[in-house]
Amino acid sequence: MQFQFSEKKGIEALIYIASKWPGVSAFFASQVLFFAEKKHLNRYARPIAGDTFIATPAGPVPSALGDFMERRFDQADDPDAIMAALVIGRNPYPGLRAKRQADGDVLSPSDVECLDEAISFCRSRNFGVLSALTQQEKAWSSAPVDGPIDYEHMIEGKASKRYKASTHDKASTRDEIVAEAQEFAAYGVL
Repeated sequence: MQFQFSEKKGIEALIYIASKWPGVSAFFASQVLFFAEKKHLNRYARPIAGDTFIATPAGPVPSALGDFMERRFDQADDPDAIMAALVIGRNPYPGLRAKRQADGDVLSPSDVECLDEAISFCRSRNFGVLSALTQQEKAWSSAPVDGPIDYEHMIEGKASKRYKASTHDKASTRDEIVAEAQEFAAYGVL
């Protein structure tokens, strides 16, 4: 299952993460994005930005947004907008600082809710623990090394076991979430 990547929502998600966690490394920002996407997919049957995650040995990395965090903008629609919104440092690893607040018209309340939960989840863990946790995820272990992660493997049905169940959970079974997500993947716009 693949979604149409929304560069605009992805950049706003990075800005949001960097504003809540100044200096966040590319590794931690990637894990926040992964867990936020997974959370949102399980609750609302759609991702936040829809970037393709790659199963690297350290954990999932969003393909396009990972490139942007590494200052590789050859595939970006608007590299100037990225540089105007984020400071991408390299001392010694890429780190992000927001130059402005995330656009509340681009990120929905449910996007922010899942990003906040993922930031809290990731921020309380070190690199080794977080890397080990992501490697226990079915989505990561089902993907080939340095290959794409299938969003369908991120769907567990009900709220993720790593998160407290929410009254916002939209679908209750894995099959219902998969069917709704597949329909969104075919016709929806992020």
